Amino acid sequence: MAKGYWLINSTVTNPEGFAEYAKAVVPWINSVGGRIIAKDLESDIREGLGGQLGVIIEFPSKQDAQKAYEAPEYQEVMKLRLSNSSGTTLSIIEGLI
Repeated sequence: MAKGYWLINSTVTNPEGFAEYAKAVVPWINSVGGRIIAKDLESDIREGLGGQLGVIIEFPSKQDAQKAYEAPEYQEVMKLRLSNSSGTTLSIIEGLI
């Protein structure tokens, strides 16, 4: 089964508040079978609009990635991200293998 991914690009507007989001979300991601496979605080945006933070999170499948995003636990912790960042894009895609 192909893996699923969250592709995230964001501008952090309040680093201290965003750190609280990261502290809460990383263990939760691990608990639902996800893992952060790439993170860059100085993304090199070549096309489109994006922020300095780029993250790729891998899940066992696209369906698992969708369920994780829709989970009430994530919807709650997401409030920390929303209040401490702007211009976020989050896409859920399916891997090739």
